[in-house]
Amino acid sequence: MFKKILASLGKGAATVDLQFNHQQYQAGESIQGEVVIQGGEVEQKINQLAVRLMMNVSLKQGNVSKEIAYIPLMSRDRIQPKEQKVIPFHYALPTNIPVSRGTVSYHFDTHLDIEGGVDRKDVDHLIVQPQGALQTIFNAMGRLGFREKADSGKIDQYGQEFAFFPTQAFLGQVSEVETRFATEQSGISVWMEVDCKNGYKEVEAKREFRLDWTILENETELEKVLGQYITEAVEQPYVYAQPFSYEANRHHGISSALPGMIGGLAVGVLGGMLVAEVMDEFVEEMFEEEAEEFEEAFDFFGGDDGEES
Repeated sequence: MFKKILASLGKGAATVDLQFNHQQYQAGESIQGEVVIQGGEVEQKINQLAVRLMMNVSLKQGNVSKEIAYIPLMSRDRIQPKEQKVIPFHYALPTNIPVSRGTVSYHFDTHLDIEGGVDRKDVDHLIVQPQGALQTIFNAMGRLGFREKADSGKIDQYGQEFAFFPTQAFLGQVSEVETRFATEQSGISVWMEVDCKNGYKEVEAKREFRLDWTILENETELEKVLGQYITEAVEQPYVYAQPFSYEANRHHGISSALPGMIGGLAVGVLGGMLVAEVMDEFVEEMFEEEAEEFEEAFDFFGGDDGEES
């Protein structure tokens, strides 16, 4: 009886552990693993076992965590004392999931619901890497002398944006190159904004183009093509002043990411109201802080003792 009481409080209770082979996976790749439930000192009833994939996004307003996927694994079972249960785990990452960057991170949250006791949890971090073709583009940008900025990979209503700064050939001509990508049947569509240094001011040159699979399979050729597009933007920035195609598809001020947009999944998961939700939380916190300050000031002047001066 005493052991059951302790188990209900979490001591000597069953534990849960999600195990998978690697920490890094490409978008679209399948994750294979298992969940190990280790019985405690007494028999316990399991209501449910589930794993959630959580995406953590850093915004100017603060950090937000949202559920990408809910993966149920078990319901209504029992775990005997010292028994070990091993449940297979399988999950295929979406192909258009945002990749891990400074502002975007992921973790699996494994939850073992124990009837009449303390639920057990296990948190495992993972890194989502770009798919092969996208990584090839990043490699080509690196060979052109560009490096990703610390805040590259930011997410907005259009999807995920990657930002690069020059270190070699384009130094002094370009301050930044921002890119977005969408996977299509024929290759990858690219939306590229080149911030060109034109005298004492900067000019934004916007370019849209498609890289077919044959070019993406040849990193040397890809480097030449990207270098040519950036050079043309630097030499004639005013020629490329049209807004991006995805910016023209607005609906009440919110634009949906195009099909296949890399990082486009975030738009559906986070939603157009994400920033508003975060701001609402901050407004509530602000009013709570102001109320506390008011109460402290009220107390200072003797406003809470009911005495008159």
